[in-house]
Amino acid sequence: MLGVGATMTLASWNDSEFASSSFEASSFSTESSTVAGVWAANETAPGAELAIAAGSLKPSESKYAWVNVRLSAASTTGGTVVLASSTTTGALVPALEYRAVRTAGTTTACSAAAFAGTPNFVAGDSTTFLAITDLPAAPAISSLSHPNGEVRYCFQIRLKGSADSGLQGATGTATWMFAATSS
Repeated sequence: MLGVGATMTLASWNDSEFASSSFEASSFSTESSTVAGVWAANETAPGAELAIAAGSLKPSESKYAWVNVRLSAASTTGGTVVLASSTTTGALVPALEYRAVRTAGTTTACSAAAFAGTPNFVAGDSTTFLAITDLPAAPAISSLSHPNGEVRYCFQIRLKGSADSGLQGATGTATWMFAATSS
């Protein structure tokens, strides 16, 4: 028995473990192309110019042009892209309409053939064009998978068949914005 006031020393072993990590935020940026092999970050309007076939539009005539959107080499994560806005100017604007599809590949020709069958419409549909000032009510979201995510949009732009003859020689401009979001 120990008496009152006695002290006792107990020996024990001690050991510690540590774990640490460094963190880095992902990078996400896109770039676009309207000319094969030429890519740039077109982050402000008017952006890349769609290559519309030469010549003026006649009533009910369509012109076709494509734009590719991809992840930049600096991106470390995938994301999505959606047709988000349309800004227009010019006297011809009220007589212009469009529709757009997402093609199966980024080298697919952008022509009437892209709208045949059952394409992936992102604006309008097989029988409906939108006013050049309008956007789809339910925007179609396209995936940009990492790495090298890329998507092609093919636009069909036409002058309404009912265009007033007073619009001869008139001009109009449309600028579409594609909004990309990382995932």
